[in-house]
Amino acid sequence: MSPLALGALLALAAHAPSGRPELTLAYRSDAGAAPLFAACLHPREFRRRYGLHLEESRPRAEYRLLDGKRQTLSLRLLPYDADSLVLSALLSGRAQAGILAPEAVLAAALEGCPVKVVAPLQYRGDQLVVGKTTPARNWDEFLAWARAQARPVTAGFLGYYSMAQLGFAQALEYERLSAGDSGSVAAKVRLVRCADRAGVAAELASGRLDAAVLPEPTATKVSSAAGGRIVGRTDLLPPSRFEDRPVTIVAATDTAIRTGGEELSRFLELLAVATHYANNRTRNTRIAVGRWLPTQPTESAALANTCFSSRPDPGFTTGLWNWYFALRRGGVLPESLSGYMEEKEWLGVAYDSLLLGPALDRAGARIIR
Repeated sequence: MSPLALGALLALAAHAPSGRPELTLAYRSDAGAAPLFAACLHPREFRRRYGLHLEESRPRAEYRLLDGKRQTLSLRLLPYDADSLVLSALLSGRAQAGILAPEAVLAAALEGCPVKVVAPLQYRGDQLVVGKTTPARNWDEFLAWARAQARPVTAGFLGYYSMAQLGFAQALEYERLSAGDSGSVAAKVRLVRCADRAGVAAELASGRLDAAVLPEPTATKVSSAAGGRIVGRTDLLPPSRFEDRPVTIVAATDTAIRTGGEELSRFLELLAVATHYANNRTRNTRIAVGRWLPTQPTESAALANTCFSSRPDPGFTTGLWNWYFALRRGGVLPESLSGYMEEKEWLGVAYDSLLLGPALDRAGARIIR
C-alpha cells in the first residue's frame, strides 16, 4: 500500500465514529482559557450551580461532560504554547475545536482554510506597556511625551495582522501622531513587529523599544519581564473601532461544524456557563489558573484586566469586521476578498454562529435556574 493511501486510511480511522460523542480541543495554554480551567478544576461547584460539570478521566487531558449524572460528551484537551500551533492542530485534523486568538483564524479564513470562529470567549485587555525609561503613566502623558521627542518613538507588537496593533495605529492616526512600520523614517511613532514575547520584553528592558501594545495576558507577562509598567487600555481609544474587541475565541473546523454539531454545541454550552462563572467567581478562577499554570504566576494577575463572555455582543462582531476593514484600508487583502462592504458579508466568510445560539439558550436556563 502506498504511503498516501495508508495516510488516508489512518485519517479515516481517526475520524470514524466511536459510538459516543467525542471532541478534541486544542487550546493556547494561558489565562485566555481561564473559564475552561475553572470548569476542569471546580466540578462540584459547577454541578451545584449549573447542573453541568466535567469529570476528570486523565488530569489535564481527558474529561467527561455530565448533565446531572448523564454523560453527554468525552472531551480531550491538547495544550499548545502558540496560536499557530493551535491552528495547525485544527487544520491537520488533530483537533476539531480550538481556543486561540481571533487574528489567527481570520487570517486563515483569508487564505481559504476550512476553519471559522464559532464563539467569543475573552474580550477587553489590549494594553499599552512602557519601558523603564518612558515616563508616561497614562495615554495623555504618552502622547505628550511622544510629541516632545526629537526622534521617532518605537512601539513593539506581536504577530501579523494584530488587532492590538491595528487599533493602536488608528488611535495614533486619530491623535495626528502618524504611525508607520519599522522601515518608515518619517513616522512620529514607529511600529516594530517582534518575533515573540521574550523578544519584545528584552527590547523593552534594553530601551530599544519605548513601548509595546499587547493583549492580555501577554501585556502583564511582558511588563513584568521587562521591568516596565502598563499605562492603560488601548482598545477603547478613539476612534473606538476595537473597543471590547475579542482577544480569545473558540474556532472549529468546517468538518466539525458540519458533522459534529452536537458535540460542539454541548461544548459551547459548557463554555457559556464557564464564562459566567469566571466573571462572577473571580477568586476561584484565579486559583484555577494558578493551579493549571503553576510555572506562570503572572497569568492570574492578568485576569484583573480582562473579561469573559460567550455572547456575540457588538464588540465581538464589530471587532471581527473592523479587523477586515483595517486590512482593506491598508491594501493587503487578496483581491478576491477585498470587496466586502458590509459587516455581514465578511462575517459570512469567517464566522459561523449556527451552533452558538441554541447553546446559549440552554446555558441561560442553567444560569437563572
